[in-house]
Amino acid sequence: MRVLVTGISGHVGGAVAKQLLEAGHEVHGVSRTLPVGPLATACTCHAMGIAAPDFVEALSPMLGPCDAVVHAAACQDMRLDATKISRINAFGTHQVLALALRLGARQCVYLSSLSLLGLPQTHPVTEAHPVAPSDAYALSKYYGEQLCRLAEAAGLPCASLRISSPIGPGLRYRRIFLLFVEKALRHEPITLHGQGARRQDYVDVRDIARAVLLTLEKAGGCSGVYQIGSGQPVSNRELAESCIRTLDSRSEIGFSGQPDPHDAVCWDLSLEKAAKELGFAPRHGLEDSIRNLAAELD
Repeated sequence: MRVLVTGISGHVGGAVAKQLLEAGHEVHGVSRTLPVGPLATACTCHAMGIAAPDFVEALSPMLGPCDAVVHAAACQDMRLDATKISRINAFGTHQVLALALRLGARQCVYLSSLSLLGLPQTHPVTEAHPVAPSDAYALSKYYGEQLCRLAEAAGLPCASLRISSPIGPGLRYRRIFLLFVEKALRHEPITLHGQGARRQDYVDVRDIARAVLLTLEKAGGCSGVYQIGSGQPVSNRELAESCIRTLDSRSEIGFSGQPDPHDAVCWDLSLEKAAKELGFAPRHGLEDSIRNLAAELD
């Protein structure tokens, strides 16, 4: 299968490209910056942003026909005044789908986000959960999903994978998982807000990549929305404890005394649909993700 991966130099896009290569597929990539290391030589990559005005016209002749497109490129800036989020995540997605149609793709996989649900209102959280984007990033992801529905009507099967919090090797976003691993490696105190009870679903990027592969290899194509996560919600305190235990750290857990307004939030995802229709089941546990990321940082 000849597959184009957008955002190939990113955390998720890079993992997807690696998984596809290992499965024997031909991978082409596009990203604002070219990947480094083995991916740079294993794939044919083009340095271009998906929001570039000539994106479709410039890439079409260079790429030629593709069997599938995996759209992982996205802007992560959640500030309301960061208008580039609309150019990249909304207009850019529109261009990626237009390119997929131009290249004759028979399948598109869109990497969406659970953030478009807002906060969990029903438990467990399923694909039927109401949508309530609370920031520009989440809103742009929902817009992308709706564009995928229009592309389906135009004859391009599109699967939207709503991923939870990506972790594991290659992680760059300086959020709680990376920060806790860094603190544990340096034997520094790990400070929690509230009771440390907020429960998040962390999914290893290699499991996300495998979900993409399963989607692409499903006979007859694949459409609709699927939740991709670990299925094991972890509290902030449990995450800190896992980092300390897994890395044999001398870090101690403390509390800031500041409230966490989301202390009662629990992302208890149902993976039933992805398991039944895609054959997806996570393979990498939390400790494995911690250990692999720490090996890169140490």
